[in-house]
Amino acid sequence: MAGVSAAALIAVGTSPAHASDDIPSDYSGEVLADDVVIEDVPGEEVTPEEEEEVKAPDYSGLPDGALRSATGSTALGVFTYSHGGVTIKVPSGCFLTHSVKGSGKKVSSQLAGVDCVGPAALGSRFCNARLEFHYADTAGKTYKIKRGPLRTKCYTGTFPTYKVGAHTLPKYGKACAQLFINGSRKAVQCHFITK
Repeated sequence: MAGVSAAALIAVGTSPAHASDDIPSDYSGEVLADDVVIEDVPGEEVTPEEEEEVKAPDYSGLPDGALRSATGSTALGVFTYSHGGVTIKVPSGCFLTHSVKGSGKKVSSQLAGVDCVGPAALGSRFCNARLEFHYADTAGKTYKIKRGPLRTKCYTGTFPTYKVGAHTLPKYGKACAQLFINGSRKAVQCHFITK
């Protein structure tokens, strides 16, 4: 954060959100099905218990095979981006965490969020960011994308959890959470959806 004044950081965090300011996500490098469906889904409110579960799920006490769910984290690499004329550097120490609950093609809930630890908790800012869920078939072609809202406000050391509720997938394959900043993909975390 060297070279960035406190006034600049305060100004960066106050940018208003306007629907006309939406930034499209760049899907280059992803294999899209010919009939891919992209939906804007605002997401659901996340309870404090769900917020904690995304960070450290507790599956103790459940019989084997009772839960067909998964949680995983992917480290964000170090990157820089520009927001409001300020160059922002995200250091190492931040993670995209993704949780899927359900069985087979039935998803009861899906959550994703970003948290940072250590010095990154103070030095990371996420502006013009969006979380999305991408669903691909067994051939690796993305057939559905659920886009969360674009967050133009800046968040330090964390990014709000994005949750979608129950739905049934038409195909087996994988479900991925993806983090976009200024329309550029910064992290992906996937779970396979199998019988």
